[in-house]
Amino acid sequence: MNEREHQRQLEQMHRRRSVIDLPMVALRHHAYLSPPPTDHCWRRQPRAVGIGVDDRAVALWDHHATGARLLTHHGAGANDHAAVILSGARPADFMQPLPDGQVLLVDARTRGTAESAEVWDVAGTWVLSGHCGDAVEHVLATPSGDFWIGYFDEAAASGRGLGGHGLVRFGPDMQPRWRYPFNTDLPCIDDCEALNVHEEDAYASVYRAHHLISVRGSHGVDHGKAPQGGAAALLVHGEHAVLIGGYGADYDLATPISIDAKGVQVAGDQSRLVLPDGMEIRNARWTCRGPELHAIINGSWYRASLSDFHPEA
Repeated sequence: MNEREHQRQLEQMHRRRSVIDLPMVALRHHAYLSPPPTDHCWRRQPRAVGIGVDDRAVALWDHHATGARLLTHHGAGANDHAAVILSGARPADFMQPLPDGQVLLVDARTRGTAESAEVWDVAGTWVLSGHCGDAVEHVLATPSGDFWIGYFDEAAASGRGLGGHGLVRFGPDMQPRWRYPFNTDLPCIDDCEALNVHEEDAYASVYRAHHLISVRGSHGVDHGKAPQGGAAALLVHGEHAVLIGGYGADYDLATPISIDAKGVQVAGDQSRLVLPDGMEIRNARWTCRGPELHAIINGSWYRASLSDFHPEA
């Protein structure tokens, strides 16, 4: 190890000690996700989970032997779910509930113009397929059946294809309705680090500018530089927001902010987000809808709200 790397590790260690000393905000356990308990042929960890606009969840499960897929719908109750087999469904990395009981499946990686997404109906019948681009990092649907996709750096920084825009809104027909524009006053999206979709609108924290942007209809707004880079999740309600995460030792840091005409400002004391028992959060899949945060860890579903960080929100 060279001297520069050793110094960097020491700095991260000291920073981590500072973060650990911050007050803790605990996630609340909401529900367990599982396939039907009477059928043991399905793996016990979901392949993908999606949180809908009604804060209910859908999950995709793999068969132990055949490669079949099972779709389950979940509320807060342990037995509050329905299940249907999706014969021939793709091994998706992302999924989202759509209107009329339909569900969207999306691959994180694809080659060229190959199809990377598909829609299935409530009876488990394939509806349509389409191409949504490579290097997908976030997928969130809206009440109208549109869906937003944010892309990570391998697509967004390249400037090629759909992912080159960094953020795209698709219609129910899987055709792009709006692409984040190039060569405007809006900052370039090299990586859509965090995405929040509430109703039809989107908020995103973007690398490398570390700016917070919002999109309503076809109008994008740059709210200015965020005080914390590397956020993995973003909660927003009106002028109140919170950034969850950061680079290196800041991976569980919570930073309250305000969004107003002056830009983005720190709006309270930082804290550290933890599990209900105070343990560190590892390998969580985050979903943010307005002021509500959802975290999926294996088959456990946790939640937090903006008011946990902004008491006045």
